[in-house]
Amino acid sequence: MKRNSPVTTILLTGLLLMLTNSCKNDDRAIQNSLDQLNWSDRNLQVINLLITDYGVGGKYYDQKKPSYAVLDWDQTCAHLDCEEALMRYQLTHLRFKITKTQFAGLLKDDINGVSQLGADFHNMLLKDINADLLNDFNFLSDNFSGMNGSMSMVQIQQTPQYQDFIAKIPFLYDGYCSNASIGADYGYPWVLYLLAGHTIDEVKNMAAEAISFELANNLSKQTWQSPADFTTSAGAVSYSFKTGLRVLPEMQNLISTFKGQGIDVFIVSASYKPVLEVFSGIGGFGYNVSPENVIAMELELSSDGKILPQYKSGWVKTQRQGKVDAIIRVIKQDLGKNWDPVFSASDSDGDYEMSTGFPGMKLTLIWNRVKGGDIGKLCKQAADEANSVSPRYILQGRDENIGMAMPSSESILFGKSITQLLYN
Repeated sequence: MKRNSPVTTILLTGLLLMLTNSCKNDDRAIQNSLDQLNWSDRNLQVINLLITDYGVGGKYYDQKKPSYAVLDWDQTCAHLDCEEALMRYQLTHLRFKITKTQFAGLLKDDINGVSQLGADFHNMLLKDINADLLNDFNFLSDNFSGMNGSMSMVQIQQTPQYQDFIAKIPFLYDGYCSNASIGADYGYPWVLYLLAGHTIDEVKNMAAEAISFELANNLSKQTWQSPADFTTSAGAVSYSFKTGLRVLPEMQNLISTFKGQGIDVFIVSASYKPVLEVFSGIGGFGYNVSPENVIAMELELSSDGKILPQYKSGWVKTQRQGKVDAIIRVIKQDLGKNWDPVFSASDSDGDYEMSTGFPGMKLTLIWNRVKGGDIGKLCKQAADEANSVSPRYILQGRDENIGMAMPSSESILFGKSITQLLYN
């Protein structure tokens, strides 16, 4: 038999090693990769490349500075808003432990120099809607069997005070958030104060009920209205909202894949931390995020563990710039990860600063809600980078009618049937 020359043997050995390493790299890329699910092909490729490069064993992986990701929650990790779902569940079931005095303290007739809501809210005077809500709440507190009275839930639901109350609380909340001089910085914590008097565990139990209820609920639009024939200071109002919640398997798989490849995952949200701990938590609804990795709004507690209608002293409000401040404080300072997150996921203006405020961030996923404003600017950049090898922003579409991702950058908005890429 003819023997190979030493040179031939060396060349064959080198080729075999190259093929072996190539196979290993291909195997690692496959193991590291996301499931296809309903990701767009390009987004799947871009995110998988990030995981391969920055996960364990990747060419940019640094064991001393392991990568981490920061994800918004509502409308990003899940379809629709769990905090607002809890608010409506609390209202319809009258799950209140806040005292009359505490409730009255939440109703300010002047906020930052503003004494009335905007034109979309009938230019309503705060003092008028506040007077109505106080009268409604006092009636409900005195008469509902779940509070201090004897009327059953069926009976109390037939009263005009109940119907006026459940419409005007979210109407006022939306009015706060829509007013530039009041805004979400005031409105987001305000709605959490309605949980006063409960313990954290009681809120978690109520949140689990609300989330389970909405996950099984239809995705539809509903309107609550004050009784037209009920005499009040502010008059009748109506409040329209989208029902239902949906988990997003793509985000569940993203979180799992990131964690499996050494990329730590943090939730950074403007919702209440205990509520998010329920929805995102281990063994709960399929996301399996540790509670210490949830960064969100927090409230003060009394000495006996009851929630107070006060924001946690010294803690940032985790929306807009507050998200950046919270990441710096919790992740960079407290946990010692003094380097920028490699990835973020977002959907709205509230995530703009988190998506743009870290020079070392490599990629931001935006769930496309076809919005304008600041997030609209990033959506436009994502569209402009559609053919880029290394985009800074990517758009992922979904069909809001069914609460599921679509394998495209375009979305179908609720009540529509056509796809849209950008806000006109």
